[in-house]
Amino acid sequence: MRAAGRWLVVGWLLAALVLLGMDGRLPLFLAWAGPASLLVLALGALVRQQLAPSILDQPPLPERYRVADDLRQPIATVVAVAEQQASAGQ
Repeated sequence: MRAAGRWLVVGWLLAALVLLGMDGRLPLFLAWAGPASLLVLALGALVRQQLAPSILDQPPLPERYRVADDLRQPIATVVAVAEQQASAGQ
C-alpha cells in the first residue's frame, strides 16, 4: 500500500507540473519553489543542530573506560580496575 500511495503522490505532482508547463507558469514556479525549498531545508538543519544535545552535557565516562582508553596503562591495571568495578556492582 505504501508504494501505491507514493506513486499516487508522484503522479499528482507530475500532472501538476505538466499543467503548469502548459499554462506557461512552470518557470515562475521553479524560480519560487527552488529557493523556498532550500530555505526550508536550511532552517530545518539549523533547528536540528541547535536542539541536538551537547557533548559537554553527557555524564563522564566510568573509570574503567578512562583507564582502558589510556594507552600508557598496562593491561593488568585495566583488568584490575574493571574487575574492581564489576565486583562493586557498578
